Amino acid sequence: MKFAASLFSILLFLNGIMLTFQYHVFSDQLSEEDKVFNYDQEIEVIYRKGKLIVNHHFTDLPQDNVKLIWPTKSKKKACLLDDVKSCERLNEQLTQLKAGDEEKQSISYEIPISKKGLTSGEILRNIFLTLQNGTPVHTQVHISDETKSGGQWFTGLQLVGQKTLDLVDYSMYSGYGAVTDLYWQKQKLKTVFENEQVTLYSDKAISKDLKTELKDFSLDGFNHVAIMQSSKKNSATRILFTPVFNVGSIEKKIVMSQIGQQYDFVSNNNWLPIAVASFISGKEIGSDKAHEITQIVNKYMTNEQSKVWKKSLIAQKGEVISPKVLDKLLSKTLDLQTSFFEMNDNDRTEIAPLLFEDARHVYLKDNEDEDTQVIFKDGRIFYKAVPVLNGLGYEVSTGENGLYIESDTRNFRFPMSESFYVYNQKRYNIISQPFEKFGDDYYVEEAWLVRLFLVDVEKSDDKINIAPSAILN
Repeated sequence: MKFAASLFSILLFLNGIMLTFQYHVFSDQLSEEDKVFNYDQEIEVIYRKGKLIVNHHFTDLPQDNVKLIWPTKSKKKACLLDDVKSCERLNEQLTQLKAGDEEKQSISYEIPISKKGLTSGEILRNIFLTLQNGTPVHTQVHISDETKSGGQWFTGLQLVGQKTLDLVDYSMYSGYGAVTDLYWQKQKLKTVFENEQVTLYSDKAISKDLKTELKDFSLDGFNHVAIMQSSKKNSATRILFTPVFNVGSIEKKIVMSQIGQQYDFVSNNNWLPIAVASFISGKEIGSDKAHEITQIVNKYMTNEQSKVWKKSLIAQKGEVISPKVLDKLLSKTLDLQTSFFEMNDNDRTEIAPLLFEDARHVYLKDNEDEDTQVIFKDGRIFYKAVPVLNGLGYEVSTGENGLYIESDTRNFRFPMSESFYVYNQKRYNIISQPFEKFGDDYYVEEAWLVRLFLVDVEKSDDKINIAPSAILN
């Protein structure tokens, strides 16, 4: 391996120019186990019959204890003794790097593969050692194929160089970010386009028009990927396949391949990661619902608010993203309280509007009710119907003839699509609808709440109190 690498000293020198100053990120407020940090890594992969031998070098390490996250299939884990200090921080159990001043440590391990050899077109997933709470800033990968199987290797990083030698086939890759997977196929493909963001591989050339469109192609916040023109469906994080090359398909592949790795999405729908990807990338991608949701938010925000919103989403990387979390971030960005994303946390095609809420605490009969929500729409004030009416002694249900609100003595039916309501079996015509549905919930307009359900609404600077009308007492 060292012999092969020495032949590429020029390539290594050129690649070294690309390296930028790296830094650690520590927080004094976190426990030692929770501290996050950046590091660089160099990975040597030797393909030998029945196994991949991995020599993994970590540099720019923190001085704290660092837990090792081993690949599930890894075997023969050991210290890689390059010098007397190369693994002095590795504990006997091979579970962590102990606290210490040495910033470089080297570890070796093996990934078993079939003795028949690699299968062309198979992705070897999650085969590299990682460090808990650590983020690789820069990665180099060297691959030496002692079986001389030919073909082509892909890591997702940019290819620096490759050469066929007497004993091995050697290739080197370099770039920013983590590498988790390897891909090998027997058929070699041509590089039909390459820049700092993407390398496109195909067995045929791309059009001049597409090359022109891709000339300034860039996506902020996303690492370089390798994309092959192929009908294969099982892409990896940075090794992607698409049957057709166009700017739209390339953008979507890059964004969607990495967004799921960067966030922990919790939702009842599939539009959430697409919407987040669109907000961060600034590109319109994905489903109609995700597209409309991003348009609604983007149209409302000023340029400055859009920048703050994007930064807040990027800062959330590695954390849970849910509709509720997005609502909190958006409310902070706009300085207006909203539940826009929660209202749209469903599989329906229709979109609940971007509505803003009264931030005051709501009380029912002088008892605070955290479930009651007050929103503004078109100059009207609406209250979330179920918690308010339940608190006033009514049962709320829906049926084929509309919305039913019932108590021991007072019963209502609201058809919703007709200009009338029924109270105790008597029909009353109306000009405006007392109730509207936003997302999954019904809301009652304040004037109708007072009129139909006989309540008083008292407001102060910090609270709203809803109670049975004084005329009933």
